[in-house]
Amino acid sequence: MDVNIRRQIESEAEKFAARFPTGQIDAQITIQEEFDPLHGHRVRCELSARVSPGCQIVVRDARKTASEAILEVFTTARRNIRRSRRQNLPATAPPITCAASAQLARY
Repeated sequence: MDVNIRRQIESEAEKFAARFPTGQIDAQITIQEEFDPLHGHRVRCELSARVSPGCQIVVRDARKTASEAILEVFTTARRNIRRSRRQNLPATAPPITCAASAQLARY
């Protein structure tokens, strides 16, 4: 593997792991060059990471260059982690009841 690609993967993996200081991350990264008849030569990158006992993320992307594919895969993985954390947060506000919503509609 090219030294620059390896450095970029290691750098992005360190940034990704820094988001989980308390847990252990099990991650695999696969890079392949492929030929797509529609888009020509592309680099496909896949990140499969288990970030907690109940949470696994798999992200795939294909771009023209390896650096673009690597950057996009890690960016998407971070975005997916943020979304899953938001969905798992408990609701802090009490639910609106029918009486409360009727009072809001009058004003």
